[in-house]
Amino acid sequence: MREAVGNTFIVNLVIIFVVIFIVLFVGSTSYTKAYKVKTRIINIIEENDGKISASQGEIDTFLGEIGYRIVSKKTTCPKHYTSGTLTSPSSGYRYCIETFNKGEVTYYGVTAYMYFEIPIIGAHLELPIYGETKSFPNT
Repeated sequence: MREAVGNTFIVNLVIIFVVIFIVLFVGSTSYTKAYKVKTRIINIIEENDGKISASQGEIDTFLGEIGYRIVSKKTTCPKHYTSGTLTSPSSGYRYCIETFNKGEVTYYGVTAYMYFEIPIIGAHLELPIYGETKSFPNT
C-alpha cells in the first residue's frame, strides 16, 4: 500500500510540473507575439515619419499577416499621460497609438496586447505591452 501512495505523489508532482511548463510556454509565446506587434507598429510609424494616417493601412496588413487578434467590441485605449491624444484603429485590431506633442517635437506611444484564454473556466486576460517611438519635429 505504501508504494501506491508514493506513486500517486510522484504522478501528481509530474502533472504539476507539466502544467507549469505549459503555462510558461504559452506566456512566453504570447509575450513574444505582442512585443513583435508593438515593435513593428513603432517601426512602421517611424518609416512614415510619424504620419499615422499613412501608416494605418500598412499596420493593418501586417496584423492580418501575423494573425493578430480582432475584437468584436469597441476598442478602448488606456491613457498613459494626460497630454496624449488617443487613436483607436477602425479595423477591429486591438492596439492603441497615443500622440504626445511636446513643444517642437511629437512622439507616439504604442500599446499592443498579449492574450490568455482559459477554456475550461471561460476566462480571458489581456495584458498591455507599451513602447514609444523616436521624436519627430513638428511641421
